[in-house]
Amino acid sequence: MLPRKSIWRALFPGLLLGLPILLSASLLTSSPVSAVDQSTPEVSVSEIQIQPKKSISSVNTLRASNSTIVLSASKTEPFTLVGLTWLGDIEAGTKFKVRVRELGNWTEWITFDSSEYHQASAEDGSDARSGTDPLLTALADGIEIEMDSPSGSTPLDLRVTLANSEVTDQDRSVALRNSKPMTNVKQMTAVNSGDVQSFASSPTGAQIARPNIVSRADWGANESWRDPVPKMGTKILAGIVHHTASTNNYKAEQSPAQMRILYAYFTKSLKYADMGYHFLVDKYGTIYEGRSGCAVKEKNPCDGAALPVQGAHTAGFNVNTFSVSAIGNYDVLAPENPQAMVNSMASLIAWKLAPYGLDPNTETKVTSTDTSGSSKYRKGQVATIKVISAHRDVGKTACPGRYLYPYMDEIRAEAAKLLTPTIQDVAIAPKVLEPEQEDSVTISAVVPTAATWSITITDETTGILLQNITESTVIPTPSTDAAPAVQTAIPLTTKISYLWNKTDDKGTVVGTGRYVVSINATVAGVKLKTKKSVITVATKPASVSKFSYLKRSKTKAKISWQTEVGPLPLTKQTYRLSRDNGKTWSSWKETVDALPAVTFKKLKPGKSYLVQVQVVNQLGVSKTKSYRFKQK
Repeated sequence: MLPRKSIWRALFPGLLLGLPILLSASLLTSSPVSAVDQSTPEVSVSEIQIQPKKSISSVNTLRASNSTIVLSASKTEPFTLVGLTWLGDIEAGTKFKVRVRELGNWTEWITFDSSEYHQASAEDGSDARSGTDPLLTALADGIEIEMDSPSGSTPLDLRVTLANSEVTDQDRSVALRNSKPMTNVKQMTAVNSGDVQSFASSPTGAQIARPNIVSRADWGANESWRDPVPKMGTKILAGIVHHTASTNNYKAEQSPAQMRILYAYFTKSLKYADMGYHFLVDKYGTIYEGRSGCAVKEKNPCDGAALPVQGAHTAGFNVNTFSVSAIGNYDVLAPENPQAMVNSMASLIAWKLAPYGLDPNTETKVTSTDTSGSSKYRKGQVATIKVISAHRDVGKTACPGRYLYPYMDEIRAEAAKLLTPTIQDVAIAPKVLEPEQEDSVTISAVVPTAATWSITITDETTGILLQNITESTVIPTPSTDAAPAVQTAIPLTTKISYLWNKTDDKGTVVGTGRYVVSINATVAGVKLKTKKSVITVATKPASVSKFSYLKRSKTKAKISWQTEVGPLPLTKQTYRLSRDNGKTWSSWKETVDALPAVTFKKLKPGKSYLVQVQVVNQLGVSKTKSYRFKQK
């Protein structure tokens, strides 16, 4: 969405309102919109209709424009959203100024520039209206609107929309479940549900975890407000990043309510088929499902978020694209937690692009359908844009704001990392074994089906190559002209497996040692990151040797010993002490930090003691070794 060019920076003493609405305005509605069921939170939507007029209160001769009071300072029912809508086009150069009364105080004037208006979209219904971006406020109960235009004439059927929805227990629950900000894209966990798939697959075999998405049901969408059957695209060509140009001052528990009133503005005031955006991300990084891809009361399982549903977000670029909008105005304030927002957007974008084999950093061609003049590309003009672009890249706007736009490259880079196919699910069993074991070692992994792969086994100490197993598989990749859901019919990954019988390429059985298993794969000439693991052939540890005695004091002595270094590290070293020549023993104890030494206390000068030591590795325990010493 387009940013506000100014925002209040201070509140000043309020003006008590008892004024009636101007004679030129008439109240259309002022009652709550009915809910589908008891679980759908209430949303109140009021509309004030401004009668056509040319009421000039002052003339600016320098700018050849007229200031008109559209709506005088008026007391209203409580609201947290205000927007203006009208029919048809608007006079070039027209601007609106709005101020609201929050907590008894009036805000500064907030200007909506003419470039910020939603243009009526025939793609989203013939009765769609034009309008401003919605302004989200703190709870307000008063409003005043002025218009600055060349002629002073109001647009056709100008209406003021006021909306509000209270925070519910369900909203608080949603906020609590998503309260931990994501600081790394790998923190995204896949959803497990019968109606959705946990992963999206790219044609090259990248597996992208479905991000956590707050569903329409969870944020309380009233499904009776939208078109029963969504208009569907055929594929995804690009994704567009926006901001809602609304308040940044909100808590996590208020985000679902903001979703409801934004949805009401899109459907009840702008008369859109549904929410304009496909997805919205709040300042905490929580992702919300916007426009639905499922029919109302869909009988079959439907994962609307995964489908290429047509949106109403970017003039001229709504067909075969998807949108994600940051909730807030990022032309006036920087994101509070930019990493959480970047990571959420990147994970969502990667998941949406994966089935179509798109790279967020590459370019794509999209034919504009714009007739409003809001786009940089007129109808029929082919735009060459990045697969993931900002609204300002294609529209005459600053959206997604001067403070969010610089993160576009990072969003693309993080999404591209996720979309890079990888070698997955590497498994080696057993990883530790003894030379006399007859078991073979099973080596397996999952690689992209179209990859050329190899498994090599080398001696870690000498670097000598012992085994080199290769296989190449080439199959057709799925067409991106289709509209896949999340998975395609062609298997995109293949499990590879090999049994190593502990021999080199000449059939000679290897001895004890550490052997490095490297799994390599190349897709379309791009080498994937090698996955390495180690197989250890070893025995139980040898007994310790070369004990030594060091007197520390009259009653203290340090006993140390040597251990044999083998291919398998020791996990612990244990000891026990007898003070009566082996008749009784202390319990077995571990040395500090697994060191080959122990200090004994409360020893008596001239008395003999017996100590026993064992060492342990992953395969077992060494034989016990005894050492007798006399305290000096």
